[in-house]
Amino acid sequence: MTKRIYVALYSPHPYQRLRDLIISNTLFSLPISVRKQLFTGQNHFCPICETFLNRFLILHRPYHRWCPICRSLQRHRLVYLFLKRYNVVKPHSRVLHFAPEPAIRQHFLQYPHLRYVTTDIDVAGLGIDVCADITKLPFSDHTFDLILCMHVLEHVPDDRLAMCELHRILQPAGLALIMVPITVDTTVEDPTITDPVLRERLFGQFDHVRRYGNDVVSRLAAAGFTVKPVQVNDVVTDLMEIDYMGLPVQETLFVCRRAA
Repeated sequence: MTKRIYVALYSPHPYQRLRDLIISNTLFSLPISVRKQLFTGQNHFCPICETFLNRFLILHRPYHRWCPICRSLQRHRLVYLFLKRYNVVKPHSRVLHFAPEPAIRQHFLQYPHLRYVTTDIDVAGLGIDVCADITKLPFSDHTFDLILCMHVLEHVPDDRLAMCELHRILQPAGLALIMVPITVDTTVEDPTITDPVLRERLFGQFDHVRRYGNDVVSRLAAAGFTVKPVQVNDVVTDLMEIDYMGLPVQETLFVCRRAA
């Protein structure tokens, strides 16, 4: 939190950033019942918590269209709908979830026969089963049927090694769902940049180590994956649903399988 405030103070819009930080911390300290009363309506719908809303929260980037009930962001709802509409989760599947988003984690916990494992390099987060470095995972080869790794790799200095580890632990018939923010044509990185203010200016966030371009597909392929990019139109056919459910129009979900 201290680093987040420090970076906000040196951002182009410090007062807005600090104001939004106070708003979010205050709002999410309220009971869910109170939040539902504040945001009840029919203009929007969150498919994860199944709540009808008068609006989504729009705070400073990256918190656009934040669900005030389950805290899901646009990309979380896209991944959730992909999982549901393509029936990705099978009974007794072995699932590994990196830096688990609370709303999606809660969804997985509803499956009684699922072998669901959460992991993060930082044990400070709630609901973490295994503390691990994504570049040195403590799992055997071909352990998991489904891997979720969303907006994680942009934080990892050696993302190529991380991708190889994801490939190693994935079952031959498994799926790895990978998402990174793509903001440039070709990936830009500089490992010598460690100042959080400069990282935010160059890479978009104080704890990012690169900006990804569309060449992320070739990086994933080099790790041994076949990659299918999935966008919102591949999941939702009714364009009105995109706004109604607060879905992203510029995010890409990379559906990765082990190459034959």
